[in-house]
Amino acid sequence: MARLNVLDPRYPTLGSGAVRAVGGQILEADGTAAGEYTVDVVIPAYAPILDVIVHNEAVWDAGTDADLVVGLYASSGGTIGAVIDADEIFTSCSLKATDLTAGQSLSLLRAGGVGGGFTTEDTSTHWLDAVDTVERQVRFSVTTTGTVGTAGKTYVYVLYAVPELLESTFTAT
Repeated sequence: MARLNVLDPRYPTLGSGAVRAVGGQILEADGTAAGEYTVDVVIPAYAPILDVIVHNEAVWDAGTDADLVVGLYASSGGTIGAVIDADEIFTSCSLKATDLTAGQSLSLLRAGGVGGGFTTEDTSTHWLDAVDTVERQVRFSVTTTGTVGTAGKTYVYVLYAVPELLESTFTAT
């Protein structure tokens, strides 16, 4: 089970022009069998993604694997929709001390981990799909195989801006 601590982007006292940080906690001990843990974060239309961060507080001890992927999905009113790219942001990062040990973090701003298609050539030099004209979701997914683990604890965050869109003008010279 994933625990999602959300600041609702539609919260009425927060206006446009704000930077939002939405985070969740994924606990391996919440599972009763090998399977998939997910956290979904809704990104409003035209909101640029500023960073995606994964912090591993405790190494996962699942029997065979505990692999994290982070991708983008279509969204409609906060309901997860069709996959855009399931591992577009981070692809197949082991949470069992192979790619991410206790106390380590992955970030798009600071190249690291196993980059997905969100960055060109798996670097942080250019981001693809950072802004879209429609609502979408970032999905953090940890898949475990083998025996059930009890120790993993991972925090996930998406930082994005809710822009204040102003009208522009043009004057011929």
